[in-house]
This record gives sequence, C-alpha cells and structure tokens, in this order.
Amino acid sequence: MPKHKDVMDMREEEIAKVLEFLSRHSDGFTNPRLILIGGYALRAYSQYSRYTRDCDFVMRKENGWHIDTIKEWLAKEISVENFETKETYGFARFSKQLSIDGKSAKIAIDFMEGEVRGRTNEAIISIDKRFLEDCRSVEIPVGTRQILFFVPSYRDYFILKAVSARPSDIRDIAALVLKNGVPGELDSRIKEILPHPEIFARNVRDVIVPTISHDRFVDSWRGTFVTKEFDEESRKLVLKALGDLVGTR
Repeated sequence: MPKHKDVMDMREEEIAKVLEFLSRHSDGFTNPRLILIGGYALRAYSQYSRYTRDCDFVMRKENGWHIDTIKEWLAKEISVENFETKETYGFARFSKQLSIDGKSAKIAIDFMEGEVRGRTNEAIISIDKRFLEDCRSVEIPVGTRQILFFVPSYRDYFILKAVSARPSDIRDIAALVLKNGVPGELDSRIKEILPHPEIFARNVRDVIVPTISHDRFVDSWRGTFVTKEFDEESRKLVLKALGDLVGTR
C-alpha cells in the first residue's frame, strides 16, 4: 500500500497540472482575476504549510458570471461536481478521482464568485473592489512546481479564516498569529465585507479560542504542519493575541 505522503504528493502534482492549465487560460489568473484562498494560500503568509486536497479561488462579481467561462475551460479536464449561481454569488466545484497502487484519492478545485459562503446563514464574506485592489502576487510551491498566484491581503485572509472557523482553519489561524500576529485595522474592514459583522468576534471568542485552549490542540497543530516547533509557549502566545483582540483575557 502507498504511504499517506505518497498519496498527498500525487494529489499536489495533479492539482498543479490543473492550476497551470487554468493559469494559461486566464492569462496568469488575471482574466478573470482569480484570488487564491484556503490552505494553499497559507503558504504565502507562513513557512508552515499543510497538505490539502482542495484548492480554492474567489472572484469579484461583475457583469455576467466568470464561473461560466471557467466551466467551459475545465469541463474537459476535470468533472463538474457542483455548479450554482444565485443573485449575489456563484459557486462551482470541479473534482477528479485518482488512483495510486490501488488506493483512491480525490482532488477538488472550488470557485466562489461575489461572496464566500460558509455553513451558516451569517457566514458570508463579500468580495468587494478593495479585496481585489489589496491582493498581491506571490510564487507558491504546489507539488514540484512554483506557480504565481494572487492572494488576499493578510487582513482579508485572516477574516476569511475566522469566519470559516473549521478545525483546519483554526490550526491555520494559530500558525498565522504565531508568525505574523493579528492584522491591524480589522474593525473597519470587517464592517465593509461582512454582512453580519458580529460573526467575527463570536467565532474568535466562542469557537477559535476554546479550540486552541483544548489540551490536545498542540498535538493536532504539530501533526497538521509536521513540525515540532509548536509547543505550549506557542499556544500561550497565540491565545494572548486572540484574547486581546476580542477581550477574553
């Protein structure tokens, strides 16, 4: 049986192939402007990286639907698993099943246009003009390749992670805060891009801080990023920064 690392490496190589195809068709992710978020974008902000089977992009909603164009490009390369357009947002997921020595694996690439929507009605982030203006280009390793992407500002990326607040997001937040601290000018930006701005502080206070406070968090944190650098002192530093942010200390 193949090792877990071999499977994950194969996933990354397959994702890299699709991303290079997408880059060619979109003139280097500029037409339309595709901004990388999720686990792969984490590599732009931190030396710590983790494996992920999903690759996520966001776009601003303009005239028509950019995801219609992307569907035309990708439909022959990878399966269309989900596709929907609503009044203010669109979502598309493209996926592919892989096999390595009899073991199956899956990759997926998600596109969110206009808004990023989470698991609750309040978990909505609007992709506004400033989101595009504040993004930057950076080379990110994917598999054995270096690919030039656009990524959000650190502030916008941090807000995305806090609103999502899944276990993987929380481990990412801890790594980000440990290296970069909490971004500044959050309050005004939260009001600009969150239709329900109260979700940010609530998630930090009621979901993120309690999860990081759990006795087993450091073990899962180390395991996700395959490093021994994270320890109890690291966790305390992260909790202090987040506590100062929402007044939980």
